[in-house]
Amino acid sequence: MAHSLYEMLCFFVIYSVLGWCLEVCFCTINTGQLVNRGFLNGPVCPIYGFGMVIVIAVLSPVSGNVLALFFWGALLTSALELAAGWVLKKLFHTSWWDYSDVPFNLGGYICLKFSLAWGVAVVAVMRLLHPLVAGLVVAVPRTLGSILLCAALAAFVCDAAVTVSGILKLNRDLGRIAQIAQLLHAGSDKLAEGLGGTALAVDSRLDETKLDAAARIDIARAEIMDRRNLVADRLIKAFPGMRPAEYEAMEQLKRWQAEKRAGSTKKSS
Repeated sequence: MAHSLYEMLCFFVIYSVLGWCLEVCFCTINTGQLVNRGFLNGPVCPIYGFGMVIVIAVLSPVSGNVLALFFWGALLTSALELAAGWVLKKLFHTSWWDYSDVPFNLGGYICLKFSLAWGVAVVAVMRLLHPLVAGLVVAVPRTLGSILLCAALAAFVCDAAVTVSGILKLNRDLGRIAQIAQLLHAGSDKLAEGLGGTALAVDSRLDETKLDAAARIDIARAEIMDRRNLVADRLIKAFPGMRPAEYEAMEQLKRWQAEKRAGSTKKSS
């Protein structure tokens, strides 16, 4: 059965929300902590919405064949996960998930274990859940459904803009941390090479450089931590394994955040 554009957009929104619920439940079971696991700030995971729209459009004709549904479902969803991981890394210079330590992975973007899990999930959703979702979409009056759909899509666009802005700010902060560390390190090396005097003189000048480095890092730290980036804070919690290009700078930022939280805890107690 062919679906209209309206129905496909409704499916996208519904499965984005259901995908977010699945991610949160999975993360909560594994970590014992309730964390918003979505890329966006709202309760949505658009990759699930895109994935299910593709599955519905392509695999509806074979929905009666469990083996075909499993095989092609695993293939399509894995291809989407691979493409999404690659595109996000190219756009934001960050790997948001990494399966490098899981056997039979491809570039850390996908792995056999989860590909098989996606195949099972596609079979379960298409055979059990989707008929209910499709029935719900049809049951909602078209005018009301259109209003709700437009509101949801507008919220998606606004959320995406806020998220992208937050990520770009995080990347600028990480770049600044890395640049300061690199310049100070280069300055110390050049200073040590150019002195050529006694060891005492070298140690003295290097101590001065270290003091200056500490002061400059403290200033940068204060400026970065005072400008709270709530989007970055949430993403760091949601994707603890994410690896930006400036990985060492990210680890430094995490240490600063931990120190700030510890200081706030002490003050409140």
